[in-house]
Amino acid sequence: MTSPDQQPRSDLLGIFAHHKVAANLLMLMMLLAGVFALDRLNIQFFPNFALDIVTVRVVWTGASAEDVETGITEPLEQRLKNVDNLRKMTSTSAQGVSSITLEFEEGTDPVIALDQAKQQVDEFRNLPLDAEEPQVTHAVNYEAVARLLITGPDNVAELRELAHEFETELLRRGIDRITFNGRPEEEIAIEIGTSMLQQLNLSLDDIAERVAALSRDLPAGTVGDGEAARELRSLDQRRDPSGFARLPVVSEDDYRIDLGSVARIERQPRPGGVTLSVADKPAVELLLQRAETGDSLEAARVLEQWLQDTRPTLPQGVNVRVYDESWQLIKQRIMLLLKNGLGGLVLVVGILYLFLTARVAFWVAVGIPVSFMATLAILYAAGDSINMISLFALIMALGIIVDDAIVVGEDALAHYQAGEAPLLAAEGGARRMLAPVMASSLTTVAAFLPLMLVGGIIGKILFTIPLVIIAVILASVVESFLVLPGHLRHSFVKLHHAPASGLRARLDRRFEHFRERMFRPFVSAALDNRAATLATAVALLLFAAGLRAGGYLNFTFFPSPESQVLYANVAFVAGTPRERVDAFLVHLEQTLYDTEAALGERLVAGQAALHGKTGTEPAPLDEALDTDRIGRLLSTVVARHGSSVNAQAQLERSGDQLGALMVELVPSEQRSVRNPQFIRAWQERVALPAGLEHFTISVRQPGPPGRDVNVRLTGRDALTLKQAALDLGSSLETIPGVFGVEDDMPFGREQLIYELTPAGEALGLTTAELGRQLRTAFEGRLVQIFQDGPDEVEVRVQLPEQERNLLSTLGHVNIRVASGDSVPLTSVARWRAQQGFQAVRHAEGLLAVEVSGEVDASVSNANRVLAALEQRVLPDLESRYGVTYSFEGRAADQAETIGDMKHGVLLGLTLIYLVLAWVFASYGWPLVVMAVIPFGVVGALIGHWVMGLDITILSLFGLFGLSGIVVNDSIILVSFYKRLRESGLALREALVEAACQRLRAVLLTSLTTIAGLTPLLFETSLQAQFLIPMATSIAFGLAFATALVLVLVPVLLSLHEDAHDWLKRRWPPNTPDALDTAGT
Repeated sequence: MTSPDQQPRSDLLGIFAHHKVAANLLMLMMLLAGVFALDRLNIQFFPNFALDIVTVRVVWTGASAEDVETGITEPLEQRLKNVDNLRKMTSTSAQGVSSITLEFEEGTDPVIALDQAKQQVDEFRNLPLDAEEPQVTHAVNYEAVARLLITGPDNVAELRELAHEFETELLRRGIDRITFNGRPEEEIAIEIGTSMLQQLNLSLDDIAERVAALSRDLPAGTVGDGEAARELRSLDQRRDPSGFARLPVVSEDDYRIDLGSVARIERQPRPGGVTLSVADKPAVELLLQRAETGDSLEAARVLEQWLQDTRPTLPQGVNVRVYDESWQLIKQRIMLLLKNGLGGLVLVVGILYLFLTARVAFWVAVGIPVSFMATLAILYAAGDSINMISLFALIMALGIIVDDAIVVGEDALAHYQAGEAPLLAAEGGARRMLAPVMASSLTTVAAFLPLMLVGGIIGKILFTIPLVIIAVILASVVESFLVLPGHLRHSFVKLHHAPASGLRARLDRRFEHFRERMFRPFVSAALDNRAATLATAVALLLFAAGLRAGGYLNFTFFPSPESQVLYANVAFVAGTPRERVDAFLVHLEQTLYDTEAALGERLVAGQAALHGKTGTEPAPLDEALDTDRIGRLLSTVVARHGSSVNAQAQLERSGDQLGALMVELVPSEQRSVRNPQFIRAWQERVALPAGLEHFTISVRQPGPPGRDVNVRLTGRDALTLKQAALDLGSSLETIPGVFGVEDDMPFGREQLIYELTPAGEALGLTTAELGRQLRTAFEGRLVQIFQDGPDEVEVRVQLPEQERNLLSTLGHVNIRVASGDSVPLTSVARWRAQQGFQAVRHAEGLLAVEVSGEVDASVSNANRVLAALEQRVLPDLESRYGVTYSFEGRAADQAETIGDMKHGVLLGLTLIYLVLAWVFASYGWPLVVMAVIPFGVVGALIGHWVMGLDITILSLFGLFGLSGIVVNDSIILVSFYKRLRESGLALREALVEAACQRLRAVLLTSLTTIAGLTPLLFETSLQAQFLIPMATSIAFGLAFATALVLVLVPVLLSLHEDAHDWLKRRWPPNTPDALDTAGT
């Protein structure tokens, strides 16, 4: 008979085991594929998780939020709600602008969604006459890389020129996108007073039409033919104040009145534009961003090189500073994970050398980089990136990646040491372990696969984890069965059946002593006392359930790494002069210094004040530090005037009554004071002035959008809804641990509601015509827009600022009636006052307001806060105000994710059962194998309790993966038991022998997985804390389940066999094809 050493089998495994170079060639291909992918994979903080969103924006200058709501937002919502695959629709009607956001179901074609939205908007024919053309756009996600602050020249025009020059250079070098702050768009304002208009017997509309007719470049066709042809053009577009000043307003035969003689003409920032100032000097900020497909670290290298080239050439007095360097955080956190991964790798390799011979351990360890490289190639092909989540998944896979190789290598080594030939042992080990390894791989895939079906933002962020694990398993199977056997064969040939070395022999003897003298009697005792073994297991289950039910384990949905950036947002009542806001910001700044001094620690890296702007976008920091301040902590104060952004950067607001203070703390690892403690200490020192409508201090949250607590109230009346929101906010502020409470429905200025008098109606005046003339008077008339280099400049005719800002002007304004005559406004209109809103929100077409806040995790958590609200506060609001409520933001994401995961649990367990039923050709054995899954969960819960951790969504992801990993050891044990039973060994002896013979493989596969995660379990950096719960679930759950696999599974198998024998005796099989005892 021909030996396998001499005659290879014709299947793929046999070819690779016998061929001299096939294994090395395949290994080289996997390595090269990984190198290729590594060179091209993007590097970023989180995976891309932007949703498919289309926005519709319509500008209606001068309109109140309520007018925008009724005139634009509501009619458009009625049409847009019919767009296909629409998941959510929200809108904001603010002063002068309507913004509607459409979120689509996952998988929707963005081009089709955009086209359908445009079609619905185009069909709307009833836009107000003065409204601008609707803008329908698909939201494109960009990530911040860093910010540049330009300071120095007192002339804003010089800063604008420098900013444009820097923008052009950086874009040319490869930065994907640059946006500006502090460089407001400009206009040429032509201001004519009411008295002058009366003297000229002209209106603002007359002046505007005159300017538009005279100031323009106009083509007039072509004259002539052939070579004599000439183009006719006028070049009369004025581009500066002096040019407009020379335009004639009145031109008769004997006299002429130029515009400059009756109007003030000046080029100035547009109203509502954002301006920045640093130490009373103007400044411009450039925000550098990368596209979704861009590489943050590559963009950072471009920026650094540009700075090296540019700084020596800067004009005298010009400073350029880089701050808010997001890429630095990415680099630091990636290096942190790489350090933990390297530590885990060392532990995994050390364990391999502890249990296996050096040569076998080496070739098993070689499978780690080979499989990793193949995984990176799959990651690149799937369009993913290198980020914190994918790196964590690779760390988690450190132990999993060698499991298959351990099982194959350990079995091959055992047979080689028993005297088999090298090739026979190597190939035979692969063949014998093919079924159990494939089964264990498929069960792990079955456990992780449902996680790829989790929807929403969290699903997008965490999708990388199952992708990486499944890719690792595929690469590991290829490496273990096609690459490893060839390497084992050559290793065994070089061993020559030589006896183990001194150290190796001592390790083997000690393991043999443990297995035979300690473990074997223990398993035997467990089988002899099955009731006690099961009772102990049940007690552990009850203990873990008690930890959760007793409140010893809390649930926090998605804990984010601690941020360095805080925001203090302030809003005074509408109409508050800028000086009062500035004075309060000075007070906030001083209390900030006092807080730092009181805490006795260097906390603040930089601070910036923003005037006229509230939001979460960081403000610039100047290079010059105030050396007189404590610890040289505050860089500068930056004033912004004209616009604002809410906490989620979704709602635009405007007005001098707004302000914000941005504080950048030193990295969390360099301080002992945590953000909530610092915020409380700061708030205690702030004296709130009269007229302050809103003041919050919040933390910039990395990761998925949304605040810890976000409650949406919906109703029919805006004032009632606002009152309910105020009551809810007050209740939230009384709950311990809640801070930064705010709502997104701010009061606006007092509104004057005009109505035509009978005299006005008799003169033929209409409400629409009166409104148009009033808008022209107080908002101005946009005459034209011309291009001046990179800037668009508006030309606007309006009343002087002092007249527009005085209520008494209403008594002097003349209105032109149908006859062409001008009459006083007071004779054709009457007025009444009411309270207005700066913004009105809709959700799914209903009037809505959202109340949000942050939660100090050391005091409470979001789930407990929401439960308290739902128990007492929210039902009371429903009954008193007739509103309805829902939890939005992260709570909505949590509900969606948990719902998907519940379905995923059923799918995963079903897939695992189907795989095991196929492998064992039995209905009962899969249940025995899967019985260890609950005990893995027990270990995970105990691990969270021991480590003092909350359960998080990452913990639950870990439990999913754990369910597939823990059954692998059971599969190894049960497969070996089945072979022993088929060889004729008695039930009890087969159970004990299976547990003892597979002890090394079971311990190795479990210990390597645990070892890979161990450095992360004890990581002290706050930036990695949100990953530790998942590592805890897997490490503790696997450790716990491994011990039970070796003891509980033999007991369950014996009970299963006894039950089957009893059933067989009670109902004897009637056919010779009946399943035998071991296979049922």
